[in-house]
Amino acid sequence: MIMRWHGLFALPIIFLCAVNQSQAYASTEPKAAFAFGVGATYSQLPDYLGSTVNQHYLLPFPYIVYQSDKIKVNQTEALGQLFQSGNWSLNLSLGGALPVNSENNPYRKDMPDLHWIAEAGPTLDYNIHHLANNELTLRLALRKAVATNLQHWQSVGWRFEPHLRWRKSLSNKVQFSSQLAAIWSTAQFHQYLYGVEQQYVNLQRTQYQADGGFSGWRLSSGLSWRYQQWWLGGFVRYDNLQQASYRDSPLVQRQHNVSFGIAFAWIFNQQGVIYEN
Repeated sequence: MIMRWHGLFALPIIFLCAVNQSQAYASTEPKAAFAFGVGATYSQLPDYLGSTVNQHYLLPFPYIVYQSDKIKVNQTEALGQLFQSGNWSLNLSLGGALPVNSENNPYRKDMPDLHWIAEAGPTLDYNIHHLANNELTLRLALRKAVATNLQHWQSVGWRFEPHLRWRKSLSNKVQFSSQLAAIWSTAQFHQYLYGVEQQYVNLQRTQYQADGGFSGWRLSSGLSWRYQQWWLGGFVRYDNLQQASYRDSPLVQRQHNVSFGIAFAWIFNQQGVIYEN
């Protein structure tokens, strides 16, 4: 119940963390454009990477798109541009992860719950190739991570995520994107998710102190369709933890995770020209 209550407010973050697949093409219009709508989504996500316990979400969510020359917000990410020169741009981006009720996960039973993880930090982007309907971007993202239950806040380290992102317009209405990422995290972040303190040791769970380092590979792809006032989107994501520094944690039951989701929305208000994902 706790997972689903928090999930209701985290639906944009579900697609932000799990898809993180595409962003709106830069507008050449000086005036901001926006679109608002409502929709529903179904997603299947693991409690955390390496977990065999999945959560299923069937929830409403707000459809929000905002585009200006400095700010971009859509169903997959929020970006604020700080600087641009040629093919390089410096942005401020957000990310996050959903909370976990440890009582609903047999491998974490009697351990503290995992709170929301909010991430924020700069991203340095290099536009490798750009055409009207085809774009390849290198992104270097560095984010500070904070765990919170909205009453207490706890620093849980840093994340570094370089990735290649390819976006292609298959038609005026259909957009495809794919992303390959490698992720590194500090020991504090890995310990929060995968560490086991002495007081939580049992017959199935040994003590474990996590190190910083490589967090795994990620490949994700998404497809979106927009027709008049209707939007439909979906994603699939694969995570590989075979070389992850925390792979020996007793909380890691598998070294491969597959996640997916689909969502649709009715757009009831739009101003200006929206450059679709």
